[in-house]
Amino acid sequence: MPIRRSAHRLVIAVILALTVTALPSCGGGSDGSGGTTTPTATFTPDTPIPGNATIAMLAGTSNAAAVNVRITVTGIDDFFGAAFRVTYDPTALFFNGMDDSGSLLRQGGVSNLHFQANQSTVVGQVVITATRLNPATTGTVDVGATSDLVVLNFSARRAIPGADPGGELGFDASHDVQVCTTPVTCTSAVVTFSGGAVTAQ
Repeated sequence: MPIRRSAHRLVIAVILALTVTALPSCGGGSDGSGGTTTPTATFTPDTPIPGNATIAMLAGTSNAAAVNVRITVTGIDDFFGAAFRVTYDPTALFFNGMDDSGSLLRQGGVSNLHFQANQSTVVGQVVITATRLNPATTGTVDVGATSDLVVLNFSARRAIPGADPGGELGFDASHDVQVCTTPVTCTSAVVTFSGGAVTAQ
């Protein structure tokens, strides 16, 4: 039992490490567009059909200037959780928040979970954490087909044409994806991250 407790603490420490520099609140408020005409936003992924061992942004629903960006997982067995930073241009996009209600981590009715989306101390970054909390009791998820981990919502602050770098969404180099096997042994997986771009006309 002490070994399992130690493994559990180690996994949580690793998966939450990226949130240390985060501020305590999520984004919110006005989209700051300031114009009389609201642009219509859409998201285009860099990798529309993700391969195995990939965490990719894919298009979700959109509503006027607001667009949902799905953070998806494809082809990762024994998936336990992930922490990463999403980067964006705050002069062009506004982060409204995160929805975890349809997360693949909820499979099997698991409720011992941790989801968090905080603005980083670095302007234009959101720190995302999505993980189960005890691999010994909650187990892991074998992710085959592309499934949603969380969904992020952004609003366009202004018109963003297709060639405008202000619409780019990506991942910075600070990320960790944990996979756990039985008996409880957790390691960082080698995963490809893929972003995309928002346009608003």
